[in-house]
Amino acid sequence: MDEKTLRLSNTHADLVDRDRKHVLGWRYSPSIVFRAGKGVTLIDVDGNEYYDLTSGMMCLALGHGHPELVETIKEQAELFVHESSWYSNPWLIEFAELLASTLPGNLSVVNFTVTGSEANEVAMRMALGVTGAYDMVSVVRGLHGGSLAVESLTTVGGARRRHLGPLMIPSRANAIFPPFCYRCPVNLEYPQCDVACLRSSEELMEYVTSKNVAAIITETMLVAGGMIVPPPEWLPRLKRVAEDWGALLIVDEAQLAPGRTGKLWGFEHYDVVPDIVTFAKGMSAGFSICGAVTTPEIAEHAKGTVGIPWAGTYSGDPLPAAVAKKQLEIVLRDNLAQQAERLGEFLRNRLEELHKKYEVIGDVRGKGLYQMLDVVKSRESRAPDPVMAERIRHNALVEGLVLICVKNYLRICPPLIITQGDLDEVVGRLELAIQRAIEGHPEQLELTESGSLA
Repeated sequence: MDEKTLRLSNTHADLVDRDRKHVLGWRYSPSIVFRAGKGVTLIDVDGNEYYDLTSGMMCLALGHGHPELVETIKEQAELFVHESSWYSNPWLIEFAELLASTLPGNLSVVNFTVTGSEANEVAMRMALGVTGAYDMVSVVRGLHGGSLAVESLTTVGGARRRHLGPLMIPSRANAIFPPFCYRCPVNLEYPQCDVACLRSSEELMEYVTSKNVAAIITETMLVAGGMIVPPPEWLPRLKRVAEDWGALLIVDEAQLAPGRTGKLWGFEHYDVVPDIVTFAKGMSAGFSICGAVTTPEIAEHAKGTVGIPWAGTYSGDPLPAAVAKKQLEIVLRDNLAQQAERLGEFLRNRLEELHKKYEVIGDVRGKGLYQMLDVVKSRESRAPDPVMAERIRHNALVEGLVLICVKNYLRICPPLIITQGDLDEVVGRLELAIQRAIEGHPEQLELTESGSLA
């Protein structure tokens, strides 16, 4: 199969060059400049269309330019965009009430933030205020944001933490082994292991913490660390570990809610209610509105002790609140969580076909419309192959598929409005990308610029 390349117009190439000169940011190679989005597609400045299998960095549950959201944006922009965060507005109150109505237990009080990093730091503050303890325990291979406190708890590796040691919080303990059954951290097999990784983790906590633990934080599924889907016992047992240590359990749902896994909240797949749940990306509809939800008791206990309630200049603004509220209403009205479950099963079956055909696909993992290909050097070794993964991502882009690839993990995360026909087309194009990668295309791979190796 001949190598297929992406050809940019002079105008497009000029924009790429100007972006490189004046904007400091991560960029994949080849770099693309997009000018529009419609439904499940992105459109570059040359007019080429691509399936957006990132959902706008996991933020756009309803895809690009959803007509009801566009109308909400227009109406709200004419009415009320921004206010002092020392006041409230009807849309923020109604969004908070709607969020509370979707959550189990007594999770009903929201501290709004601008970013997911802030949401997790607010959750950490709550835990400090309630418990009087200070150690923060996280799961290895977890990702919780980029501000310094949550960066301390993030352990996906790579350049993101290089040279940051002096700024990391000292009261962190990255002590929980990931429930990564494909590459078991304690070299056992599920289910015979009886989730031994968690037993080993609690033993490790005895040695690497001060035993003054305020919180254990985890993603429901550890996405950036390898789309690690825990066995059913793991999250409930982790909650019991937190209770035994007098700590709170914080569940980070930034990449999963609403509906992506086939449930509105990812943790609903497990018989557990966290003490605090944080939301971001998917719940934001692409706007800067995130937050931490907890119980009235925890909120009241934390209030006034550790900078809680917390608010920045833009947290709780009326425009993002109105749009996020409308998006969640549509997700609920149109039963998009159930649709994600149904379409996710179709997507998973099609990806499993690729797994059977191509040795480089070591495993397929995920739930609903969030799936991942684990790219390996061989099935037997299960050794990660980030170079092959990057070749696949590059070829997929040429085939009109925008994917996230980090290390040897290829994520597939389309908007919840995608159709079965679209998914069939996506997998067909992805297979062509895999075939070209196996044949060694592209021959000249810019590994130093590769997001896969970051």
